[in-house]
Amino acid sequence: MRGKILKYMRAGLFVLLSILTVVAVYITIHNTLSAKDLALQSLKSTASSLSVSAENAFRLSAKAKDDVRGIFSDRVVAYALVASPDGMVIFHTNPGLEGEQLSADEISRWPVSGTVSSRRLLLGTGTPAYEFNFILRASEGQQRLLRLVLHTEPADLIIARADRMWWIVSSVLLLLWFVGIALERVFTRYLKIQGKLEKQERFTLIGQMTAVLAHEIRNALGGVKGFSQWLAEKMDDKDERKPAVVAVIKGTVRIETLVNDLLLFSREEVYNISSVILQPIAQEVLHSFSLSWKGKFEVDIDSNCRILADSVKLYRVLLNGVKNSIEAMGDGGLLKMSAALNRRKVIITISDSGKGVAENDMQLIFTPFFTTKINGTGLGLAYSRKVIEGMGGTIELCNKPDSLGAELNISLPGGKK
Repeated sequence: MRGKILKYMRAGLFVLLSILTVVAVYITIHNTLSAKDLALQSLKSTASSLSVSAENAFRLSAKAKDDVRGIFSDRVVAYALVASPDGMVIFHTNPGLEGEQLSADEISRWPVSGTVSSRRLLLGTGTPAYEFNFILRASEGQQRLLRLVLHTEPADLIIARADRMWWIVSSVLLLLWFVGIALERVFTRYLKIQGKLEKQERFTLIGQMTAVLAHEIRNALGGVKGFSQWLAEKMDDKDERKPAVVAVIKGTVRIETLVNDLLLFSREEVYNISSVILQPIAQEVLHSFSLSWKGKFEVDIDSNCRILADSVKLYRVLLNGVKNSIEAMGDGGLLKMSAALNRRKVIITISDSGKGVAENDMQLIFTPFFTTKINGTGLGLAYSRKVIEGMGGTIELCNKPDSLGAELNISLPGGKK
């Protein structure tokens, strides 16, 4: 349940941040394009207004040149000229250029009647500018050609401010993603801590219940077991009732084993962690099975390999892992135990040549009381996970990818050599 909540939270947060990012980028692109259009439209409006004023001056004023020169004295105007249709310059903001003849290429840039042509250009000083070409109607009905070149600094300033929005929006989006990821990490950590606390509370409750139940069960079981053993000793071997009494004894032993495993699993562990050499512990574990099992052992553990662990609890975990592997293989097979250094962790691997673990059982294999054995209690691997995680490590069981059998991988912090 907690995993689903975390999964949905991550998905929702990612979708929300993605939507906000797309919306912010779309709005910024729209505003930038609008600012550029606004800047260009501002230049066109200024040029149109100046052209209308100049046309009126040529129509109505006897001192047209002086009036037009006053109109074009605005600092936004780089230069302006008025020419006759044949290219003769009638007026220029630089009086020294009046009377000159324009080239055919310059005349070709003028629009046809009723239209306006424009283009961006660089002045001889390297300053950007915008050129507008208009057709003017003079007082005598003749056409005049107006070329108006405007500085683009005001428009470029608007565009630059619009472009700076990208830096602001990018910074805000990065901050938003950082905050979102930080919140996800905090929430994930909160759920993990909450899960550990709940798990610890469950273990504490189970431990308290188990202590009470074990005391009562052991008292009753001790009497049953003792009386059954006494009765079996008194009976003759040919007595038909003796097998039933023996079955009672085996049942009490089975219950006693279950109670002991439950006590071991549910109690609060105290760890005596130190830097221990792994090889002697592994050899001791394998030696305990060497006489009773007919299979083959292979060990690949460096004699200087050290790990940070509680040696007693590690021995119990390895013993349980080897026992499970031998039971999975039966009377024969190959059991391998190895250790490899992975950064600051030591990976202990116990592999067998059995049938492996069914895929349906893989998710439940570390669950308390889950077992595939006829006489198993289902607490061995659950206890192993509890102890390994308590020592700051991890444990997992998986099938070998290239052959039959399973692997138990135990990861623990490495000790100094």
